Amino acid sequence: MSNLTPQQREEIIRRRGCRSDKDDEVHRISNLEIHHKDRNRNNNDPSNLRVLTKKEHDELHIRAGY
Repeated sequence: MSNLTPQQREEIIRRRGCRSDKDDEVHRISNLEIHHKDRNRNNNDPSNLRVLTKKEHDELHIRAGY
């Protein structure tokens, strides 16, 4: 679980236009998640964060084995 509060999570998603970084399509906020590129949940630098759909996020973790 991320160290982002629900409000921070929503703000990041809104700032990115409710778009997935992977498919660049607009999605409902409830279908989007924040992924930490370096897997450090404490590193909330914007350059370390990706907005992905839940499916994209799950698939990324499965492929990476974590």
